[in-house]
Amino acid sequence: MKSLARVGLRPSRDHKISFGVQLALVLLWLAYGLFLILTEPVDSTNDRHFIHYVFLILAFGYLLFILAQNTSLFGRQSYLEITPAYVVEKRGHFKQKTAIHLQDVMGITLGPAQARFAMRDGSKCHVNLRLISTRKGQKIAREKLLEVADKHAIPVTETTSNRR
Repeated sequence: MKSLARVGLRPSRDHKISFGVQLALVLLWLAYGLFLILTEPVDSTNDRHFIHYVFLILAFGYLLFILAQNTSLFGRQSYLEITPAYVVEKRGHFKQKTAIHLQDVMGITLGPAQARFAMRDGSKCHVNLRLISTRKGQKIAREKLLEVADKHAIPVTETTSNRR
């Protein structure tokens, strides 16, 4: 099915430690691991040399993990996709997709921060619009949501109040 809109999300916005801090920590770990390996004599009789290599490999693996989660190095992994039949939210490389089938939606409440979908079975789904990377992307997502709601005859309620 052809996508009407696909906008990127900011995956690092909802992490406890920011991407910059994670990157600085892993670079420090890599430098420390290399320092331990390069400063220890090769003909040493202890087995700590093996542990230094394991530490270095784990630090490199964590570097790949945070790059996959927070950059588009391995392709766009965090996005909001709007198609004529469904809305898909994917929050990262290792997280599950959330698909909202528009044929099951009874109503949409569109606010400045999120879109709430009232489903036929009584459940509610929401999409956080603040995670969209750019203001242009937010505008495109809102327009396409209104377009597919009109196509499926789904009532849309827009709220503009900012609750704090």
